[in-house]
Formats: sequence, C-alpha cells, structure tokens
Amino acid sequence: MATAIKWGPKDPDAIRDFGIDWTPDLPDDVTITASTWLLDGAAWVGGGDLVKVGSSFTGTNTTVRISGGVAGTTYLVTNRIVMSDGEEDDFSQKLKIKER
Repeated sequence: MATAIKWGPKDPDAIRDFGIDWTPDLPDDVTITASTWLLDGAAWVGGGDLVKVGSSFTGTNTTVRISGGVAGTTYLVTNRIVMSDGEEDDFSQKLKIKER
C-alpha cells in the first residue's frame, strides 16, 4: 500500500510539502507518468480553504505543497496517478489543520 510521507498536523499559516511513496503499489519497472491532487474529490485550482501551491512527482514519489486551511478542520486529500503501463490509481490521506 502507498505510504504517506510527512503528513502531520498543519498550521493554517504554514506552507508545507506532503508526499506519497507509491513504491509498494507499483510493479517492477513501472513509474508515475502523471499526478493530480484532489480535495474531497474535486480537482484543486486554488479554491476553497486549502490552496495547492505546487506539486511534483518523480519515478515513484509524489509531492504537493499546501497552504491555508481552517484550524480544527480535517481535509481529505487525494493523489491520482497514471502509471507508465497505463494503469491509474488513487491514494487518499486526511490532513488535520491545527494551530501550533
């Protein structure tokens, strides 16, 4: 199963990177060719309480940079990938916003 990297409570004023290691879910010699980040099932374009500042991916890892959020709120963040063999997959992770 894909593994969330550096997902912990985020301060509403912080701008932080959050990642996913897809290695356990990818067959040998298969890499990520596209990565899209979604919030509660809708593609992020900078709207809502959270803002996607940027994103990137390498062979087996994806990263999203997030700002904003409302303290006390937990958001569902989903990463949708396309693999080099044409398959697609999603991984969702909860992100809690907490004053620190």
